[in-house]
Amino acid sequence: MPSALKNCLCKFPIFHKIPEQRMLEIMGCAFFRKYHKGQILFMEGDPRDRIYFLLNGYIKLVSMDDDCSSQFFLYLKPYSIFPYVGLFQDKYYRFSAEAVTDVELIYLPVTKFELLIQNDTAVLINLIRSMGNEMHELEIRIQKLTQVHAADRVRRLIGFLIKDIGEKTDASTIRIPCPITTTDLARMAGTSRETVSHVLQEYKASGKLIIESKIITITDPAFFII
Repeated sequence: MPSALKNCLCKFPIFHKIPEQRMLEIMGCAFFRKYHKGQILFMEGDPRDRIYFLLNGYIKLVSMDDDCSSQFFLYLKPYSIFPYVGLFQDKYYRFSAEAVTDVELIYLPVTKFELLIQNDTAVLINLIRSMGNEMHELEIRIQKLTQVHAADRVRRLIGFLIKDIGEKTDASTIRIPCPITTTDLARMAGTSRETVSHVLQEYKASGKLIIESKIITITDPAFFII
């Protein structure tokens, strides 16, 4: 199991080209866990005591506005790290994490992880690069989702889901492997459930996508990819 953990951790970009001894130290603090679909890993406001490395399955991150009127959703695919925003400073999680499928992951205690990497230039540089790329991507998405009308926000949102977690089922179709409800899409797009339902019905009627048991299969990816 230790060698298996090490091989898994080495696949994450922040650990690329890390010396063997450093990897052994990190691996010595690592724990392997499985979570079933629907299980909550942590809630917004809980003590931030773990950092997770997702191996298999999909995770949904949810953040509630101060007035609890809307939510921010982000879906994570295998070989994502979360939550690295707030390292070295946050005492509590800024959002909640839920397994939307069965998942397998590795976690490290945050205090151990921070202690191990704080003087490791290579890991810190890789981490800063990853964080910078993620922040840049989120800024672009916010701009693209706020500068268009509601119907087009739904189209662009599906395009982002294709990019983030889409899986090719054949040469011309892409499947979103997580169960996603109309309400979820409405919250992510910042519009009403009725608007999303109407737009999805149009897409289904025109043959652009299929929805079965909350699983979306995109039959015309070019229409959605921005």
